[in-house]
Amino acid sequence: MNSEFPQFKVEMKKIAVPEDELDQIISKAVRETRIKGTLRRKAFYTTSAAAAGFALFIGSAIYSPAIAKIASEIPVVGTFFSGSGDEGLEIAGAKGLTQVVGKSATDKGITLTINEVFYDGTRLAFGFTHESLLAIGEMERPAIYVDGNEINFSSGSSGEFVTPAKYQGILDINPTEELPEEFTMKFRVDAVGLMPGKWEFEFPVKQSGEVTVIRPKETKNIQGMEVNVNSVKIGPAGTDLSVSLTADLEQTKLDPYTDLHFNIVDNQGLALRQMSGSGHGDTVDGKEEATLSMLYSPVKEGTKSLSIIPYTLPAQHSAPEEVMIPLSEGGLPAILEQGGGDKITVTDIERTKQSTTIFFEVDSEFAYDDQLTRNPTILETADGENLTIEKEPFAERVKGNLYKQVFKAAGSKELIFKAFVMPEPEMFEAFTVELP
Repeated sequence: MNSEFPQFKVEMKKIAVPEDELDQIISKAVRETRIKGTLRRKAFYTTSAAAAGFALFIGSAIYSPAIAKIASEIPVVGTFFSGSGDEGLEIAGAKGLTQVVGKSATDKGITLTINEVFYDGTRLAFGFTHESLLAIGEMERPAIYVDGNEINFSSGSSGEFVTPAKYQGILDINPTEELPEEFTMKFRVDAVGLMPGKWEFEFPVKQSGEVTVIRPKETKNIQGMEVNVNSVKIGPAGTDLSVSLTADLEQTKLDPYTDLHFNIVDNQGLALRQMSGSGHGDTVDGKEEATLSMLYSPVKEGTKSLSIIPYTLPAQHSAPEEVMIPLSEGGLPAILEQGGGDKITVTDIERTKQSTTIFFEVDSEFAYDDQLTRNPTILETADGENLTIEKEPFAERVKGNLYKQVFKAAGSKELIFKAFVMPEPEMFEAFTVELP
């Protein structure tokens, strides 16, 4: 696996792992993980929404923003997800598309509660809490059964301790196969933190009806690999992309699990934010047949078409080069060159007692998402203090290629604005999907 693309962190927030070691661990997992049946390999790379993108380009273990404050009681549909910081789940909750579960199980003095679930064919997400006398860590990966049959899946989670003894989180499940529209789910957890036990739940799940499924009938050959978009599922909580790849590994240098990536751009030129991804496959008649499933942010209302752009990244065997410029109100605009013609132009600085806000434009042939997750920026004081806000580490699109990012207050201190030299992607002919 290329070192610039360690793929997505898998439930590894807050774990400090050297970049080269992280590459080796995940690369080994991608090639050695076995799952049931005939599926030979499974690329297991999921993330929380905000942390997905930077790893795509640079391979940095960035802390995933913790879930915002969530109501401790769940009396109505959508309450749990309403403050999660997950755009798609917040939309689904506001529309009343989630399902209240409200079931609890207690073992070893730990009470685990499945509060709410959302399922629409693009994503399956659970809101949960666990409580005990002491903070004991996060919930172990569960075993999940659909209509009595255990399913294979990858998962990603995010959350926080809202009190020293109460943890609230969201678990995203990415099944390797499509689920029925309506089913009975059994959810079993065998450990919370380091405490073994048994927590079981059974409840009905019904798919939300607000999903548009588009199945393009187009195959492209990319560097000797056949690539087909199986489906694009568009729902209020996200956009699911399913892609199949067939590769004769003697005829192509591309690894179908790790080397080809997909950027989804709408007809306004705005990219969707990739939130998670997973893959599985098998060797058939000497060829590797892989299926990748990727979850992106919701499509904006009024979108007429989507371009699904395959791309590869050059191999990079060292840490990315950091670039920086000093910032001052009197020295604007200030230009930060990122290589290959890419640049960031800082246009304004706003200082208050509470924060420092930087406004900047991004100039690149590659379309970045609304949080600039694949091209992060850093603000420091001249004496080396990092002003990044831990829970809000990414920028926010203002309009088009204009972004703003809020940092900690710096008073009147001198500022240093940092970014990275970006590896130049090789982009291939896009798949075009017309929306009904």
